[in-house]
Amino acid sequence: MAYRFQVNHQTCINCGICMDLCPVRCLDMTRPSGEGELGLPEELLSPIPGVYATRSWMMLAPVQVSQCIGCQVCAQECPTNAITIESSVQELVFARSGPVSYLPPENGWQPLDAYTRAFPEEPGEQPWGEGHDWHVAERQATWQSWRTWLGERKEDLRAPCQAACPVGTNAGLYVSLIAEGRYDEAFKVASEPNPFPAICGRVCTAPCEDECRRGEFDLPIAIRDLKRFASDHATQKARKITPPKRWLAERVAIVGAGPTGLSAAYYLARRGYRVNVLDAMPVAGGMMSIGIPDYRLPREELNRDIESMRELGVEIRLNTAIGRDVEFEELEREYDAVLLAVGAQRSQRLGVPGEDSHGVIPATNFLKDFNLNPETRLEGNVAVVGGGSTAMDAARSALRAGARSVHILYRRSRVEMPAQAEEVRAAIVEGIELHELVAPVQILSSEGKVKGVRCQRMALSEPDEKGRRKPVPVLGTEFDIPIDIVLVAIGEAPDPSFLPEGTSVGVAPWGGLLINPQTLATGAPGVFAAGDVTYGPKSIIHAAAHGRLAARSIHAYLSHISLREITELPEDEYQTVSTLPTGGHITLDLRPTPREVMPLREGVAASRDRSTEFALGYTEEQAQREASRCLRCDLAYLCPSIKVIGADHIVTEKVSI
Repeated sequence: MAYRFQVNHQTCINCGICMDLCPVRCLDMTRPSGEGELGLPEELLSPIPGVYATRSWMMLAPVQVSQCIGCQVCAQECPTNAITIESSVQELVFARSGPVSYLPPENGWQPLDAYTRAFPEEPGEQPWGEGHDWHVAERQATWQSWRTWLGERKEDLRAPCQAACPVGTNAGLYVSLIAEGRYDEAFKVASEPNPFPAICGRVCTAPCEDECRRGEFDLPIAIRDLKRFASDHATQKARKITPPKRWLAERVAIVGAGPTGLSAAYYLARRGYRVNVLDAMPVAGGMMSIGIPDYRLPREELNRDIESMRELGVEIRLNTAIGRDVEFEELEREYDAVLLAVGAQRSQRLGVPGEDSHGVIPATNFLKDFNLNPETRLEGNVAVVGGGSTAMDAARSALRAGARSVHILYRRSRVEMPAQAEEVRAAIVEGIELHELVAPVQILSSEGKVKGVRCQRMALSEPDEKGRRKPVPVLGTEFDIPIDIVLVAIGEAPDPSFLPEGTSVGVAPWGGLLINPQTLATGAPGVFAAGDVTYGPKSIIHAAAHGRLAARSIHAYLSHISLREITELPEDEYQTVSTLPTGGHITLDLRPTPREVMPLREGVAASRDRSTEFALGYTEEQAQREASRCLRCDLAYLCPSIKVIGADHIVTEKVSI
């Protein structure tokens, strides 16, 4: 797989910006050198206005002469949107290179795209020379003019991994620091915009990896696993959070100590607000604590991030339920603002006959019991219905709770499971049986107790407009599996029953709270809502991002300032930016390189251990090898000189970034 440069000859104006900006110098627009007569002045006029029109050394359009890394700098900065980068190309064909040593007899501007003097080892000249300071900037819409000159841009163009991260973590930078053995600095960078760096290093859904451009060559960088490595190997385990310069008089109550509530509390405290977080559970963390088992997220790592918030000044009151221990109206009276971040914990029903039988249990209920009570036991054969992270956690926990066997029933294929591939792999390694393209159609029971599950084979239809294939039943393919307990993990929904009658907080038909999408304000004055309770179940990192937005909105509300005038991060929240290495040169190895596989514990005992982490983590050698696969897109936007080592190159020494 590779990238291919494409240019629209109808709109290209031959300006040469793409060639000048290309960090890997894979483009060429230079004319052949040699003897020949130039055309008349009017024949030399180029499509470029101004003093550069008399130059006769550029082609009509750029051509690709070597390997492209897909950084999109050229497409981003093309003033006429003439450039596209085609991904997942099986075979690349470069422009014809050769010693063409004459000017065309017609003189003037000619379409010399067929020939180039440039080679991958000897790139073409820079049309604009070394005298210009380029800065690649974000262009929000294709119609906007490019902004590249120094001083004109207000923000940098982010690497795909950083842009995909809901909180904007500079993954390229901390990955490169790991490659250099600078683990403390790597963990600091990973922690800067993220209130849960230790947690996300283990259980983040890693949307950054979905956008990683390395995946076009082989497999994406294991960004999440490298974050865990940085967290595990940093000499300073506890985060040092900068306290606010001054504490404000206003007080904020947050209902829910899950990732959304804690994220909002973190950012409000950083802005100087006294925050009190209330949660009905005996532990803080929400579903991070009661939904994710210890063997996947050790409580020591979970508490690292939560204790940092307590040290910042966030107060967390546990075993405090709204309507039981404190009235909602009381919060509205005693606090200047209230944030509802109660999550989505009500399990969805299967909608099949027999699901009211004894032994059909919501997976979230089982996980809460399993994580809070070490004595929780399951006996017999267990079936888990679903293919997400909750289903994987329930299946693996059922095994540790004593189940004789565990079966996962999923109506699509393994490739389409929303659970992380590493979770599915770990479940199969532990001996859990995965039934793909299977859906339950009836819960079989005897005397009100579960005795089995009747299943039906499924087939996937053609992809719809969103690219997803719908599972459809295959008639006549029913079969039974003897089962004693069914754990239902097909999704969760919010439960707004804690709200008092007559409240102005609106509730949508599906159970979520109604909010202003910009301010996150509910219908009740001073009451805001964020996270899963407003949009349904999502990941921890999405919850953290929404909590940050809620903190910003509450700050605007309490400060009587327009939301547009307030930055998402506190003014003194520092984020380290990527800088070019000494000399401004980096080397990228694009030869196919295997992604490092997370080592797992072995043996039956490991798959029955409730508290020992099953994933071992990378060794230093593994981490540095994996980090060295990074294409450094964060630096490509600074337009350095990047040397590319492709599959057709022979390298005698190890390349280090």
